[in-house]
Amino acid sequence: NDRFPVSSIGVDSLNTLINNRFQSQDSFGKWANQIMSESLSSVDGSALVSSVSSGHKSYSSLVVENPQFSVPEQLFNLTDVFPAWVSSTEKSKILVTGLFQIDYLHISKSNLACVCGGEVVPAQIVQDGVYRCWVPPHSPGIVDLYLSLDGHNPISQVVNFEYRTPVLHNPVASVEEKNNWDEFQLQMRLAYLLFAKQQSLDVFSSKVSSSRLKEAREFSLKTSFISNTWQYLMESTLDNIPFSQAKDALFGYALKNRLKEWLSEKIVLGCKTTEYDAQGQSVLHLCAILGYTWAVTLFSWSGLSLDFRDKFGWTALHWAAYYGSEKMVATLLSVGAKPNLVTDPTHQNPGGYTAADLAHTRGYHGLAGYLSEKFLVEQFNDMSLAGNSSGSLETSTDDPVNSENLTEEQLYLKDTLAAYRTAADAAARIHEAYREHSLKLQMKAVEFSCPEAEERKIVAAMKIQRAFRNFETKKVMASAARIQYRSRTRKICKDFLNMRSQVIKIQAGFRCFQQRKHYHKILWSVGVVEKAVLRWRLKRKGFRGLQLNTAETEGDQNQQSDAEEEFFKTGRKQAEDRVERSVIRVQAMFRSKKMREDYRSMKLALNQAKMEREVEADYVYQMEFVNSLL
Repeated sequence: NDRFPVSSIGVDSLNTLINNRFQSQDSFGKWANQIMSESLSSVDGSALVSSVSSGHKSYSSLVVENPQFSVPEQLFNLTDVFPAWVSSTEKSKILVTGLFQIDYLHISKSNLACVCGGEVVPAQIVQDGVYRCWVPPHSPGIVDLYLSLDGHNPISQVVNFEYRTPVLHNPVASVEEKNNWDEFQLQMRLAYLLFAKQQSLDVFSSKVSSSRLKEAREFSLKTSFISNTWQYLMESTLDNIPFSQAKDALFGYALKNRLKEWLSEKIVLGCKTTEYDAQGQSVLHLCAILGYTWAVTLFSWSGLSLDFRDKFGWTALHWAAYYGSEKMVATLLSVGAKPNLVTDPTHQNPGGYTAADLAHTRGYHGLAGYLSEKFLVEQFNDMSLAGNSSGSLETSTDDPVNSENLTEEQLYLKDTLAAYRTAADAAARIHEAYREHSLKLQMKAVEFSCPEAEERKIVAAMKIQRAFRNFETKKVMASAARIQYRSRTRKICKDFLNMRSQVIKIQAGFRCFQQRKHYHKILWSVGVVEKAVLRWRLKRKGFRGLQLNTAETEGDQNQQSDAEEEFFKTGRKQAEDRVERSVIRVQAMFRSKKMREDYRSMKLALNQAKMEREVEADYVYQMEFVNSLL
């Protein structure tokens, strides 16, 4: 009672009001008992008691069963409860609506309570005649609900309210159903590109060259095994395979045959590109997203590029890495897809994304490490073919004899060490090629801006400085390695660093002193020549009066070259960042067992894909040999 105080009237007056003035269910019972006692002398007592008690029961059931039934002179006429039922396992909000009697409108401002299933909760006023209540959880079933002032005596009708058991949804099934719908939408997009845009009329109406017809025949010969799939499908249906599996097999067979015809049309028409759908992807990209590895083989035989980009600059390898499809990534790499291509720049990443970047952002860290290694190796190979880098990488191969004696963890560690050696070697050679390129650009700039004699001196000085820096760097690194090997204590290392910094400061000061001394000598000599020869002897202007005629004409060219140089500097910085990220991802495999396992799995998947390509190549060779004999 203390939780819901009455503001307008007191508790005593309330009890008096309820007991004396209101005709509630209890007063109705007293009234019925009074009538029964007055009529005992004239009516049979047992019959009257039974009739009155049965009437009282029927009245009570009527109040519960019919919410519109109202006891005479009740305070509140309850008209509606929304919702009609709530969950039995959670706290729920309900709205109770109704009207106060005209004589008791002042009670609407009091603190009312809602009694639901024996639980008393406060009723908050939303507006006149509308109350909001938060009912607690309750066991499933039908309970009584009414409004009250003290939490016990009702001031409204007693209505039925239901608690229902919630319907349990399986989250795994919901996620699986959503994934199935996503896959179905992708299949619809693929089917639209293959079936809705047929080009048979273009093939028959255009003039086809003999070379294209020959390529189409060769492609048809290579893909003749697809026709045998129908017989395999018919036999599998007789073996009582599941209906869903048979339906998927039939759909896959239809897609394979249509893709074969679609690629044949492209070969005959001589098309090197394909169409996009409304979302900007082509047939190859959708097959990569869906994981159709068989489509990659058909594309590789058709001569179409496997590095064909969609409208956003993504290749099939980018999409496969984005969805973490190891088998699709291995299949694409086995047929020659390039892992070092970059997507179009965006506002979030002006440098674009590699396939390793996309796999890393999606949480496939092992796949990202493997693609990072392939990125560095492919980048170095491209630079070697372009003549920008020299040498060769030391790639490791699996030794089956030595691998048999190693445990699983040792195999993971061995693969990781080999990957890091390859990645570090490739990154070092790439950085060296970048430095060589920068030196060539500086030498060209000197050649175009300086006279011939001074040009030779500056170029020679730059070469000497570069050789000296490399020699000094190697010497310093060797010295540092020896010092780190011998000096293990903190004091010795600290003393060495202090001594080295002091020596560097002394050397820098001495070099500055030497340069200033030579500068003063040169300046004095130039001043003598200027005053004695030019001004006094030849009566001409000195060096300070000389004007370069080419400065104004070359101003625009310098600005343009500066803009181009800034563009190439930005591109080189982005390329160096990609190389650094790739090395870091490969190095991170030492700290994660999961990444080492994923790397090993990806390596085995690539080996399996290469073996499948060899089997397909042998089959094609046999078919060509048989065809040549016919």
